Amino acid sequence: MDIGALAPFIVGLLAVTAAVLFISRDWRLSISALGAQYVGVLLLIALSWPFELAVIKLVAGWIAAAILGMSLIEQHHAWGDELGHHFSGSLFRIFIAGLMGLAMLSLAPEISQWAVHASSEQILGSLILTSFGLLHLGFTVQPDRIILGLLTVLSGFEIIYATMETSLLVNAFLAVINLGIALVGAYLLIKPTAESGS
Repeated sequence: MDIGALAPFIVGLLAVTAAVLFISRDWRLSISALGAQYVGVLLLIALSWPFELAVIKLVAGWIAAAILGMSLIEQHHAWGDELGHHFSGSLFRIFIAGLMGLAMLSLAPEISQWAVHASSEQILGSLILTSFGLLHLGFTVQPDRIILGLLTVLSGFEIIYATMETSLLVNAFLAVINLGIALVGAYLLIKPTAESGS
């Protein structure tokens, strides 16, 4: 199967998952979107790396999503709905997400001048994830949502970095960072319950 032919659809998948993570009020949908996001990250990285090496990103990402999902099963009340029950909050986030998507489309050709080893799809996918992750971080104070934003930013970085570095050691180090961020997020979710129980 030629992954390169699917690259535009993969970028679309990343855009949808990043937007869902930014807009969603349901923690189950957000964790599912994070898992789907790592499939897209795997496929874009596989354009530069051997597939067997790129699968490490998927495995680490799914483990991170599982860690967060398991902690949210027990602490689902901790999932912050910063949008409240107002439709205007969701509408505003959708509008901002659309603006960010358009900005990244216009910025991608400029980035391609210095990222010479990256395909246009890898650059666009990386920009979308990084920008939406930063946007997510800027709009939240909830620990669970901050962790999702950090994981999204790191995924975007990994896509563009994979076009420049194929070291197995660096790959393993980035996977450990993903898992570490997820473990910190799980700890922050269960910490209030542990303190109240003691």
